[in-house]
Amino acid sequence: MSYASKKRWAVRSGDALTRRRIYLLPNKSGIIFIVTCVVMIGFGLNYENNLVLFVALFALSVLITSVYYSYENMKGLSISYMDPPNNIHVGDSIYIPLYMKNEKHDHVTREMHVMTGLGPDIFIEDVKSGHHTQLTCPCPWRGYFEIPVIRMESTYPLGLIRGFSYCFFEEMILVYPKIISCEYMLQKETGINSASRSEHRSSNSRGRDEISGLKKYTPGDPINLIDWKQLALGRGLMVKDFSADDAMDMYLTEASIKSRELEEQISMLTYAVIDLSQRNIQFGFRFREIFITPDSGPEHRQRILRELALYQPTS
Repeated sequence: MSYASKKRWAVRSGDALTRRRIYLLPNKSGIIFIVTCVVMIGFGLNYENNLVLFVALFALSVLITSVYYSYENMKGLSISYMDPPNNIHVGDSIYIPLYMKNEKHDHVTREMHVMTGLGPDIFIEDVKSGHHTQLTCPCPWRGYFEIPVIRMESTYPLGLIRGFSYCFFEEMILVYPKIISCEYMLQKETGINSASRSEHRSSNSRGRDEISGLKKYTPGDPINLIDWKQLALGRGLMVKDFSADDAMDMYLTEASIKSRELEEQISMLTYAVIDLSQRNIQFGFRFREIFITPDSGPEHRQRILRELALYQPTS
């Protein structure tokens, strides 16, 4: 069944299952059971064997009764989507938290299978009202991930009738690009800020390229800021420390990494953004049509990662 068909026959998140959304069909064992009963009835009628007819009709009554109990088992059950997962990258597993309850608080739904078709199924022997569980789905692409339609299924009580229904969620999960570890180098950009900011810096007492001091080199610092004269004097690797205004001019750009393939560039820049944010380094971001002014902190990182996750090249 296609996704559109499942969604058309499904209930929304948090809605209870009713008779219009519970579907009952015999499974493989049920079909064999029905065929056996029909053969027995034919045998009993042909040979006028009342005992065989009694057993066959009794078996059919048991089957009809199991249909009722299968319906009652799922009636009133609802599934709600809880807090969405955060910081999901391509290649990670998405854990979908679910909350299951029943309109009848004392009712227990038995032998419930919950599945999406994309990940492992979940079997819950007894679903009590207020049950918490989670499904796992792979994450093959960046951008918005639509939660697949969830299928709820139970063969209670005799394993002859399969009761099932569908539930869909309107929420979307933002998936960030895949992380590819790489070497990168911040770029010192000129002429990309507003005129007002340029005027502000020109009025500053210190020049644009003035060095405020030296600091020890740490992995990840831009190579173009290394003071090679200090290294030649035997003082070790030292990095030029610019004033705050100059720090605002350090940008992570397409030239910061060595790659020409779009998705690989996005993945490498994702690694660089996370690494710089963890080190609390202030930087700007410029990649094709994306331009974000220098800043630092979790909000700055999330903004850049969101832009990379949703980026689509213009034709």
